[in-house]
Amino acid sequence: MDQAADSRGGGRPSRIDSAATMGRRLILWDIDGTLVWWGPIGRGVFDDAIHDVVGRDPAGHGVSMGGKTDPQIALEIMDTLALDDGEAAEHLPVVLDALHRRTAEAEAEFRITGGTHPGVEEVLARLAAAPGVLQTVLTGNVEPNMRVKLGVFGLDRWLDLDVAATGSDSPDRRALVPIALTRVADRRGISFDPGEVWVVGDTPRDLECARVVGAHCALVATGRNAGALDGLGADVVWRDLSDVDAVVAVLAPERDGAAG
Repeated sequence: MDQAADSRGGGRPSRIDSAATMGRRLILWDIDGTLVWWGPIGRGVFDDAIHDVVGRDPAGHGVSMGGKTDPQIALEIMDTLALDDGEAAEHLPVVLDALHRRTAEAEAEFRITGGTHPGVEEVLARLAAAPGVLQTVLTGNVEPNMRVKLGVFGLDRWLDLDVAATGSDSPDRRALVPIALTRVADRRGISFDPGEVWVVGDTPRDLECARVVGAHCALVATGRNAGALDGLGADVVWRDLSDVDAVVAVLAPERDGAAG
């Protein structure tokens, strides 16, 4: 990778050997429901943030959060409070700032009420050490919340977050894979073909993201959609990531000629 490409990423070296063209992979991880779980506090920080800004209690709003971006969720919750579109759009940046503040304040509580799903740390560590693999995040979380949530359990040490695609980039999750591909090319000097890309998530929306560019998709039945993932057309559906060898074999197969 040339020095110019490295400097665009803040001087941090890529985790992938850009000269290697066989068996390389870009892995885009969802966070909530795929890597971690939070308990009721995950919904609570949203309700508190909107109450802080709008001055109304959104508790009991019934908005489903799975697979959506933070801006999308915030707008849907404000819609239940009978705010018109213009008023909600005006509130949105302030709500997202409040959401980040509430999330950061809840970091200690996240450690108590949440956790990582089975196999997550082992899989991330194995993939981080695998030749030709760059793994980052594709998430509906806004960028600062992404960093808080991954930092709670130290998952950020295995991920290149400077090339992540988040809810700060677009409220439309379907736009995030192209954003990630462009960011990796610009900041790491690596252009991945769709066949080299895996989106790993826990909702049908993760599969929709992958299909935008023709990338592969693995769905993990650890989120709220555990019974709705079979038959959607994902490349693979796992109960969880506890069979570490099997997961790594799919996401980062050995390069041709690597053995022996």
